[in-house]
Amino acid sequence: MSGRNKILLAAGGTGGHMFPAGALAEKLQAEGYEVHIATDERGMAYIDNLPQMPIHKIPAATIYAGGVFALPLRLVTLIWALVVSAVLLLRLQPKVVVGFGGYPSFGPVMAGLVLRHPVLVHEQNAVLGRVNRLAARFGAYIGSSYTNTANMPSGAAARLRRTGNPLRPAVLKAAQGGYRYLTGSRPFDLLIFGGSQGASVFAEILPQAVAELPENLRRRLRIVHQVRKPDMREALKAYGDIGVYAEIRDFFSDMPARMRRAHLVIARGGASTMAEVSALGAPSIIVPLPGSLDQDQAQNVRDLDAAGGSIMMRQSEFTPAMLAERLQGLMTDERALLRMAEATKKFAELDATGRLGRYCVCLAEGLPVQIEPPKNQKVGGAHG
Repeated sequence: MSGRNKILLAAGGTGGHMFPAGALAEKLQAEGYEVHIATDERGMAYIDNLPQMPIHKIPAATIYAGGVFALPLRLVTLIWALVVSAVLLLRLQPKVVVGFGGYPSFGPVMAGLVLRHPVLVHEQNAVLGRVNRLAARFGAYIGSSYTNTANMPSGAAARLRRTGNPLRPAVLKAAQGGYRYLTGSRPFDLLIFGGSQGASVFAEILPQAVAELPENLRRRLRIVHQVRKPDMREALKAYGDIGVYAEIRDFFSDMPARMRRAHLVIARGGASTMAEVSALGAPSIIVPLPGSLDQDQAQNVRDLDAAGGSIMMRQSEFTPAMLAERLQGLMTDERALLRMAEATKKFAELDATGRLGRYCVCLAEGLPVQIEPPKNQKVGGAHG
């Protein structure tokens, strides 16, 4: 295959960056492109869950962690990442560089801009991340998951398209079934997970909240809880003490199928989580990760919460008593769950991978940007 048909993706750090990159890689491979991915040490942990493609490991660092004494070393790492990435681009000569945010994408994205390659950055969150913001200021094209993404540089509007957040094929397959409605005679399936970084607070609060439920509701519960390894022993004991059915693991390889079976999801507000919940039409209680500089997770869930598809609870109000009250209300109101499911499904972006893929192909081939599908091709709904 000609080198001119290569496309380089840059992602790493978390599944929230890597899974959308993997979805785009599969789409571009189907279009006949030779797709490469550049990632860091943490991103390598997700490679086995992505389509097969050449992998290029690059250095990465953030200047916002480690304290002032670590700053010089981190700056050196970023400069070295830029040099390594420039050498990689000179060797590959990709038609487009696509960055998915986070510092693992810094080197390839900035090197691509310096070497005058078309650069497309995808923002998963409702707040533009720092690397993507920097790239946008220097002329990168932008695909966003949300309307009115915060921190967008002035003058970037002409290069911005709302694509949605690409979904894994397993999520799209699970979404075909729709929400599994609750009936009074059916067990209540509750799914809890904290994203790639886990959530110790869930392991602490959930058993206490369930213990406060009336006995008839506790008997109906079937809990699936993704728990960090350090929290697993305590969580197992806590659920065992209250005598509820609970399946606990530190990782579920079939999470989309489990989300499909859940009557209610309790999770953090990561961008991929919100996109998957929307695609599946799953009612949710979302507890945004506190302490982030941009409060991106709170922004991610804001519109869904306002539309009635989700209940956002700040971690400061995520207490056993308040959660038990929410759970009891939802477990005894089938119509409320149905309304939440219907509201959530309106935010589904089932063709996000197609839109981002068409954006990338247009840049690769020097065509006017057209991300919408042909009129005779039916796709999922859009959130606005």
